[in-house]
Amino acid sequence: MKLNLFLLFLTGLVPVTVSVLRTVPHNYDLMLTLVTWPDAQSYCRVMYTDLATILSDTDWLRFEKVSKGRTIPAWVGLYNDVNSWRWSLNDLSLKKVPYTNWHPGQPDNYFGKEACGLISVIGEWWDDQCRRLMPFICYNANFSGAARFIGISSSYLTWPQAQTYCRTHHTDLASSLNSSDNDMLLQVSSIQGDSWIGLYRDTWKWSDGTNASNIPWGPGEPDNAGGYENCAGVYNGLFFDQQCIDLHYFFCHTIYPARSQIMRLQVKSDGSVFDPAVQSSILDQIKQKLEEKGMLENTTVTWKVQPDGNIFHKKKDDL
Repeated sequence: MKLNLFLLFLTGLVPVTVSVLRTVPHNYDLMLTLVTWPDAQSYCRVMYTDLATILSDTDWLRFEKVSKGRTIPAWVGLYNDVNSWRWSLNDLSLKKVPYTNWHPGQPDNYFGKEACGLISVIGEWWDDQCRRLMPFICYNANFSGAARFIGISSSYLTWPQAQTYCRTHHTDLASSLNSSDNDMLLQVSSIQGDSWIGLYRDTWKWSDGTNASNIPWGPGEPDNAGGYENCAGVYNGLFFDQQCIDLHYFFCHTIYPARSQIMRLQVKSDGSVFDPAVQSSILDQIKQKLEEKGMLENTTVTWKVQPDGNIFHKKKDDL
């Protein structure tokens, strides 16, 4: 990468070093072999970078270009993290707690939209839609015994709203780490009805663990229609949840190493080049030059800090 940049000001010639990091978006390839989602992920991680992960607007454009016109279902790196159940307080994973009290068959992610936990009037746990309005039980670390668990039935809230309320007015939503805790929570739920507790999980993620958003789901998807539909495929440009053991073609992606270049510039300025506003102005002009050359996309431009902690230094022969 070559860059001819002239910044003309009035006085004080100052050599400066600029670091230009050019990142490369994901590149996608379709594999015409029928495999399960886990096998597709394993293959992509060995032969490419990963199963297709789409994180940026540029990624979406590149993926749509490759997948456009493809009328065959194919796996992408999107999965529902149904095993990430944990307690709101301290984000304690349920895998690290020996006690659970799920109702038989729960959690079942009914219709593909259940990611929050409640305690029923008989003390069993159910997963439910987080947007449902219901009473809830808070935990207050300043109290002991049954007094730690405070039932709130005066306001019916969604699970996120209940979490915010409990963290604002108490400590957090209630956790049930053993049978004794659960018995005390049952005393509350038996009075006020099914109630939110601090159980929740993550939902859809990309293969690299990044949370997914703005997914172009097909009509009514995800719906977990057949049960255990925790992996996603793409068909005619739309996404569908399916059982991970189904056999489909799949998309892999590759990320090439980012390229960086260090450029040394000489800047003449009529102001103090140690002023952050002046530094910002100079950097903006560098970015403008890159943009004019069509080189700004996927590029990060930053100052390289000198060993003395400064960005600029004056040439001695110009003092």
